[in-house]
Amino acid sequence: MSQEPRLDEQVISQAALAGLSTQLESAEDIQVDVRTDVLKATQGKADSVSVSGQGVVVQDVRVQAVTVQTDRLSFNPLSILLGQLKLDQPLEATAQVFLTEADLNRAMQAEAVTSRLHALELNVEGESVTVELVHPLAVKLPADGKIALDGTALLRGREAVRQVRFAVVIIPRTDEQPVRLESFVCDPGDAISIEFAIAILQKFKALLELPYVAIEGMAIQVKRLRIESGKLMIETEAHVPQIPSL
Repeated sequence: MSQEPRLDEQVISQAALAGLSTQLESAEDIQVDVRTDVLKATQGKADSVSVSGQGVVVQDVRVQAVTVQTDRLSFNPLSILLGQLKLDQPLEATAQVFLTEADLNRAMQAEAVTSRLHALELNVEGESVTVELVHPLAVKLPADGKIALDGTALLRGREAVRQVRFAVVIIPRTDEQPVRLESFVCDPGDAISIEFAIAILQKFKALLELPYVAIEGMAIQVKRLRIESGKLMIETEAHVPQIPSL
């Protein structure tokens, strides 16, 4: 920050930190910086809020580091006393999240993530086919800036259910090129039709090109991904109508 927080801002930040800490399973370190004053705070106003944390765990999902920055916000001051921030107006927030390969693979087994990985509905030559992931899904972050996924899926057709092992390699979007699906490969013993391969590639492509992801009422847009060997940085912007309960 450009200047040290005043005493009243420090008190308000500590109160916000205490409320946030009750929502976390654990954290190696967590800091909250609220820029406001006592009068604004009693009216439910703040000029900005920034949160930074190390080794933060929420709903069994761990991130190595996270920073969140909001614009001005308007909230119900009584909600702070009850341990849950309630917004009077939507806010815009930016965030940087850093995860290790181990963090990602742990997340792939967490109920908070698996419950949001819905089955894909495909139409293959006039037949409805459902593709359902079998957890866990293995994630690898090689040094070439790609994301590799290995897993198993159940293909539910009209008359039969098949299990297929697959490997997918994704090249994230950059300033110069859109997100790309580099490859989609099934085990030789789990051969699938060309028509099915085309249908699932088109579905994956459509999902990767979504302008934003909706999670618990929030609209989250991934602005940038940076991948190093074993590490991932995600930079996002979010429109938040209401703070979700953790």
